[in-house]
Formats: sequence, C-alpha cells, structure tokens
Amino acid sequence: MAGTNSKRILGLVGSPRKLGNCEVFIKELSTYISNKHTLNLIRMPLLNIVPCHACYKCIMDKPCLIKDNMGFLLDQILQCDALIIASPVYFLGTHSIFKRVLDRGFMFYKYIERTNNKPCVLVNFYGMEEKIGVAPQTLMTLAISLGMNIRANLSLKAALPGEVLMNEGYKKLAEKIGQTLFSDEIIVNSHGCPFCGCEIVRIGERGFICTVCHGHFSIDCNGNKVKIKRGDILGSSQHVLLHKEWLKSMKNKFLEEREEILRRVDKYKNIGEWIKP
Repeated sequence: MAGTNSKRILGLVGSPRKLGNCEVFIKELSTYISNKHTLNLIRMPLLNIVPCHACYKCIMDKPCLIKDNMGFLLDQILQCDALIIASPVYFLGTHSIFKRVLDRGFMFYKYIERTNNKPCVLVNFYGMEEKIGVAPQTLMTLAISLGMNIRANLSLKAALPGEVLMNEGYKKLAEKIGQTLFSDEIIVNSHGCPFCGCEIVRIGERGFICTVCHGHFSIDCNGNKVKIKRGDILGSSQHVLLHKEWLKSMKNKFLEEREEILRRVDKYKNIGEWIKP
C-alpha cells in the first residue's frame, strides 16, 4: 500500500506483447524515478473502447451513454500523479486503441482541471529506419488534449520484444527521464515545432504549419526556425471552454436549421445498399 507521500505512476502499455518494448521500457524508466512511488499498468489493447456516437451528451454536461472501459481509464488517469504512454508503430501510426480513446476526447473536458499539468512521457517504438509516420503526433495530441505536461516525447528504434534493453543509450535516457520526471527539466525536442515540439507539419504558403498546435513558422537560410504565428491553446482550460461553447453553438445551430437540413438530405435516404457481415 502506497504511503501518503508516495507518487502513483500510471503506465499505458500500447502493445499486446507481454514483456515487449513498451512494457519493459516503462518498467525500466520507473526504476529511476527519484520520488517514492508505485507503478500501475494498463494493457491498452485489452480495453473495450467503443467509437463515439456523436450524441453530444457530454458536451451538454450529461453522462456518456456508452458503457465500456472509458470511464475506468479516465478514473485511473485522474488518480495518477504522472503518466507514461508507450506504443508500437503499426503501419506508420500508433496502436489503434489510442485513436479510439482520443475519438472520445469530449469526455476529457469534464476532468481537464484535474488532469491539467500532470507530467507525462510519450514513447513510440518503431522498427524500420525513418518509418515512424504520424505515431508521435497521435500520442502528443492525446496528452495535450488531457492538458498534460509533456516531459519527453521519444521515438526509439526497437522492434524485437525487449530489444530496447539492449541499447545502453536508451537505458541512460530512461534514467534521465526518471530522475527529472517531477522536476522543471524537459527533454527538449530541438527538431520540432518551435511552439509545442511536434515534428509533424504541413507545408503552407509561407512555411510550415504544426499539425498539433497549428503554429506557423519558417526556417531561415541558417537553418533557424522563425516563429510567424502562434497556434491554438490546445489542452488548456481556456481552450476547453472555448471549444465546448463552439460545439454547443453548432448543436443549437443544427436544431434551428433541422427541418431544412432534413428536407435536403431526405432524397439520399434510399440510395445504395448497405452490406452487413
């Protein structure tokens, strides 16, 4: 039983493999956390997370009608003092369970004040060189949407089960993160967006647009990043309030125009044939 001064670390293991890279790296990292702590683990692929029904109940401050493991997961996140999320890279993305959780993100808004600024570490494990795809962006969006303080966002090359432990550099990295998890130090990503650190960008007319915070920046002739326009305040309490009010306004707009919208879409009702398994 953890003492009153003990920290509770929650590890979200995104791989179905027992003692795979996700699991053992989280456990390795936890051994270096300087604060007294307990480590709890959830094997994410075993969770039953149902797709969002887009009913907007949660936006209207009503309970979600879906009965699955989403409530359990959120409860565990609320109880932890720090979060470590690790996922394998499957076909240029994270394990699909994290996108399923993120698709239910409207539920986060009720708890944002309690998840805000909790330290979080993100780790993606890939096999083929440079075949990371959009995996780092998915985990980063999940963490930011919960208002968490991302201490490190890592992409590590390790495909074989437990291979990450064969790399002494990765073990030293785990040690550094563990020792600084509850400090003010951040493992800086010098290659990412100058506003939020995300490495996934779109090419705009004047430079690059971050796909997470939507900050605009360019790179000068010396290779230095030049900030052009700050992006969203994604993940902050202010953002949640603004987004929630916008969503409510859109629902109200639909209710106002419902008859006309239904009249226009009615002719499409019987086009095509639905196929079921």
